[in-house]
Amino acid sequence: MQQEAYILTISKVQIVIKASTDEGAFRGLSTVRKLALLSGNQLPCCKVEDQPEFVWRGFMIDCSRHQFTPKFLKKLIDVASLFHLNRFHWHLTDDQGWRIPLDGWPKLESIASKRKELNYSDGRTYGRLYSKEEILDVQEYAHKRHIVVVPEIETPGHASALLAAYPEFGCTGGPYETQDRWGIFEEVMCAGSDEVIDFLSDAISQIAELFSDPYIHIGGDECPHTAWEECPRCQARMKQQGLTDARFLQSWMTSKVCEMVHKAGKRPIGWDEVLEGTEQLGLPKDLIVMSWRGLEGGLEASRRGHEVIMCPNTAGCYFDYKHQDSEEEMGNLGVSTLRQVAGFSCTPDSMDAQTRANVLGSQGNLWTEKVTTSRQAEYLLFPRLMLLAQQLWKKEDAEKLLQKRPILIKLCDMLDIACYRGE
Repeated sequence: MQQEAYILTISKVQIVIKASTDEGAFRGLSTVRKLALLSGNQLPCCKVEDQPEFVWRGFMIDCSRHQFTPKFLKKLIDVASLFHLNRFHWHLTDDQGWRIPLDGWPKLESIASKRKELNYSDGRTYGRLYSKEEILDVQEYAHKRHIVVVPEIETPGHASALLAAYPEFGCTGGPYETQDRWGIFEEVMCAGSDEVIDFLSDAISQIAELFSDPYIHIGGDECPHTAWEECPRCQARMKQQGLTDARFLQSWMTSKVCEMVHKAGKRPIGWDEVLEGTEQLGLPKDLIVMSWRGLEGGLEASRRGHEVIMCPNTAGCYFDYKHQDSEEEMGNLGVSTLRQVAGFSCTPDSMDAQTRANVLGSQGNLWTEKVTTSRQAEYLLFPRLMLLAQQLWKKEDAEKLLQKRPILIKLCDMLDIACYRGE
């Protein structure tokens, strides 16, 4: 049997789950749990033979912009496991806050983890580091539900919080600040700084020790090159490496960080911008590319031989977007309707067999610039994440899947989830 496959048989006298792994048995048990919730503990007699279509079925929570408690993260993990999701991508560093504790770098806690509170002008600050105990607790909870935890450390852009703590890691030496606004900032890690390389090497090593699962996400998105073009150290690095354009420094840094990840015994993942500026140096073949700016980045990555995770913001995978195009609807930047999510395929019919073979699956992403509470997060996530989870487990006709919306809303009510109730 496939690793997550199971056969569930419910008769009048017994419940039998057959699987070749603990993971498969747990997926079967999750199905029993859903049936019990929906049937009021009066289980229907049935036989279910089930296995997933994709190996990567995940969700991403941005805990830099707004930080969520371990208790809430465990609630999300519990619901995710009910729908057979198996990856939790934990976005832990960005311009607005650093959340990973690292020994030997005290300013990450005193400076990088905090920002000025956006809503006040009285000196109040927002944010903190997660403790190692909290991180281990969340991991243990996820692992018991057969969910892999994927930590993300942003490199080389989205680094304002880090630079505020250690300004010598920037091209100008600062001063910098942990950002209290949203956007893309030109202050990035200095590609010519050996101190940056030393820090990243130590950070990756410590993160690999703290997180026991096989992956580390290294970011790579939205990195302006302006500072590198004007930085003497970056220009010296370009000369040293024989690079003819500052944008090639990103692929150099990506390759360096991938080396660190490999040395730590992990596998790297990066956003689709890692494909850019690679004409001279290329990329490590085992780098998994996460395609967010449409499907095109994933298609290109697959053609180059990379495994791919498809989570395009253009096709329903960004859950910080509004549910519908209305001024009164909460959300940011765009619209991801239930119909879009239900109709999403990370391997559309137009995709050739070779490209399709490199697609691991997909995930739903929740960026939290404007998501300040757990109830808001729930409203944006559900039932969209449930619809995506069902499509990733086994492809289904979008209209048939949408007909399950009342059932999903009922489940949300039973699980104390503040979900979206529209169409």
